[in-house]
Amino acid sequence: MAFPGTRVDLTNWSKSEQSPCYVIQAHDTQDITQTLGQAREQGRTLIPHGAGHSYTDAALNTGGVVLDLTPMRRILAWDPICGVMRVEPGATLCEVVAAAWQDGWWPAITPSTPEVTIGGCVAMNVTGKNAWRCGCFGDYVLAVEVALATGAMLTLTHEQNAQLFHAVVGGLGLLGVITSVTLQLQRLPAGRVVTRTRSAASFADIFAIFAEEEATSDYLEAWIDGFAEGRRLGRGYVSCATISHTGAWPRLRLRAADASQRRAPSAAGWVGAASQPALLAGVGALNRTAYWGMRWLGSHQTAPRSLLPYTFYSPLALRGYHAVLSRGVETFQAFVPAPQAGNVFAATLSFAQKFGAPPIWCVVKRHRRDPFLLSYQVDGFSLELNFQRTARNAPALEVMLRQMIAMVISAGGRFYLAKDHFMTGEQYRASLGDAAVNTFLRLKQQVDPQTTLQSDVFRRIFQAQSQQPTR
Repeated sequence: MAFPGTRVDLTNWSKSEQSPCYVIQAHDTQDITQTLGQAREQGRTLIPHGAGHSYTDAALNTGGVVLDLTPMRRILAWDPICGVMRVEPGATLCEVVAAAWQDGWWPAITPSTPEVTIGGCVAMNVTGKNAWRCGCFGDYVLAVEVALATGAMLTLTHEQNAQLFHAVVGGLGLLGVITSVTLQLQRLPAGRVVTRTRSAASFADIFAIFAEEEATSDYLEAWIDGFAEGRRLGRGYVSCATISHTGAWPRLRLRAADASQRRAPSAAGWVGAASQPALLAGVGALNRTAYWGMRWLGSHQTAPRSLLPYTFYSPLALRGYHAVLSRGVETFQAFVPAPQAGNVFAATLSFAQKFGAPPIWCVVKRHRRDPFLLSYQVDGFSLELNFQRTARNAPALEVMLRQMIAMVISAGGRFYLAKDHFMTGEQYRASLGDAAVNTFLRLKQQVDPQTTLQSDVFRRIFQAQSQQPTR
C-alpha cells in the first residue's frame, strides 16, 4: 500500500546530499497520531522534521516517512507576567521572539539562527553562547506533550514522567513526536548588550580570557584563525557580551529567511562556484587581517546595541553562505573536558592543517554538564571547525574527520549529533557511556516497541547497538 505522502528528496542543510523519502505535513495532533498509526500498520519508519537545520542526518529518514511539523506553528498561550509560553512544535524561535519581545522577554538559550523550530530545539537540546552560564534549551522547558508511536499521548515534565522527559529532550525525535512545548523565557531589563572584544595569541590565552570573563559576561564566544600554524596555533579573539540594564527598548527588527531565500540565486551560485578555487586563500587572508586588526585595536567595548543582531546571523549572510559554499561544509564540533581541551584542540586543528584542509571557520565556546540522558555537553569547552566541502575533497575529508573523532573520544570528549556526520555507534557508546545508551534503548523499547520512529542517525548510531544487553 502506498503511503499517503509526497515522494521527495530532502537535502541536508549544510550539504548537497539528498535523502529520498515520503513527506507528509501535520497540521494538528490528529494528523500526527493518524500518520503514526498508518506508518505502524504498514511497517514503515517515521521521523518528525522541523526547519531542517540539523547539519547531518539527524532528521532524515532515507526510504521512510518524514513528518513535516512546520504547519503546526501556533502560539497556544502566552503569560507576559510570568514569561511562560506554550507553542506548537513548528513555531520558530523567530515567532517566539516576536511574540515576547515587546513584553520584555527573551528565550534564555538561542542558537545562531531564528529559523529553527521549537520542536527541533527540544529534540536536539540546542545551546548558545551562554552555555556555561545558562545550560541548554531543555533547562527552560517546563513541559512537553508527545504522541508516542503506540498511539498514547503523554505530558512530560521534570517531575511527571521525569525519566522519559530527560530522554525526550535531546532524544532526536526517536521516542515520540512533540505536539506542544511549554517554555520559561528570560526577563530582559533593556533588550541590549554591551560587547567587548579581546585578542588572544593561543588557545591558552583564550581559556584564560574565558576564566576572567565568566563571572561578569552573559555571552562568550571565541573566533580562531584556522590557518595559523606552529607558535601561532589557536590565535584569535574572544567576543564578550553583557546584557545592558539601561537604554531605550530597541525595535524588533528580525526577519527570518524562508527556504526559498536560503537557496542562492542562479547567478550568485555561479559566482560562488567560480570563486571556490580561491576560497581558502581568501579566507586565510581575511583571517590574518581580522586577527591583526583586533590586536591593533586592543581590548575595546561598544556602546549598548540591540541583542537581536548580536545573537542571530542575518538572512543575507545565510544566502551568501549557500552561494559561496555550494557543496556545503563538513562540521566537526568536539566537546572536551577542561583539563584536556587545550591539548586536544591543538592536536585536532594541527592535524587538519597538516592534512591540507585548514578550517574556514573556527569557534570555541564554554560549557557545563546538564541533566539530560543523551547530553553532549561536558564541564569544559567545545571547538567547532567548518571545512569547505567539494566533490573532489569529500572522500579525504571523511578520512580526516574519522581520525579526529577518534582523537577526541580517546580524551573523554563528546559530539553533538546534529552536527556529527561520521561517528560510529561504537564510538558514540564509548563517549557517552554504556549506562546512558542502554537506558535510552530500554526506554525506546518501552514507548516504541515496533521501532517505528527511526532516522538515518538512528540507524548509524543506535541500531547496531540495539542488540546490546541493557543494564
